[in-house]
Amino acid sequence: MIALIKDEFISKEDCDKLINFYKKNKKSVTRFRNVFPLALDVVRDLDVKLINKIQYVSAIINNSIIDWAQIVHWPKGSFQPLHLDNASQDTTLSSICYLNEGYKGGQTYFKDKTLFSPKTGRILFFDGKHYLHGVKKVLSNDRYVLAIWYKKK
Repeated sequence: MIALIKDEFISKEDCDKLINFYKKNKKSVTRFRNVFPLALDVVRDLDVKLINKIQYVSAIINNSIIDWAQIVHWPKGSFQPLHLDNASQDTTLSSICYLNEGYKGGQTYFKDKTLFSPKTGRILFFDGKHYLHGVKKVLSNDRYVLAIWYKKK
């Protein structure tokens, strides 16, 4: 089911930069259910080396490129029930990169009971349009992730 899980895909320093970028751009944050995403202009807002690294892996997995991305803040109490990523009719792949630790809960889970614990810099690439997935309730502190959806080249 999981196309790829990779620890230390993004450095701790780059994760911290993304969280700080989020905090500096709070006025552009929106609300979606009980989480707070910040839409990114991938070319303007992400480091070129990071974009290239992500695009390289997504191309290998299923010949995809980044369609759109968000930094998402999950405050205490937030969760996401099982769902499919219907972000766009063009979506071919999804990924979640954990930007921080230090919170309880917030694990990514799948219908088949597969559970992934957050670890700073860990990324999961998966087919979010075909595999039901969700996020366990965040029990303490704040969770930040870089969520990306991909489309065919």
